[in-house]
Amino acid sequence: MDILMGNDEFILYIRKHNGGIGKTTTQLGREIWKWMEENIEGATQEEKDKPCLWGDTGGFINENNLPKTATQFRFDRKFLPQLYSFLDSFNS
Repeated sequence: MDILMGNDEFILYIRKHNGGIGKTTTQLGREIWKWMEENIEGATQEEKDKPCLWGDTGGFINENNLPKTATQFRFDRKFLPQLYSFLDSFNS
């Protein structure tokens, strides 16, 4: 069954676990999509630059923390465990 999730959710997960140090939100977003493209058959980018639900102001919105907008991905949710294992690799 397909699921629609935003890249902002994945970047938030990485940042909450003190990961992605030294990488911008743009770099993280590109690496996440590259992994999805290579590892999740049928994954698509549905919408780019969708505003994040946490708004666009505040000290946490910047290139080294959380994004203002994010691409939405559609993919089979059975790949969530593998995707989160990949996201955990940013925390080492």
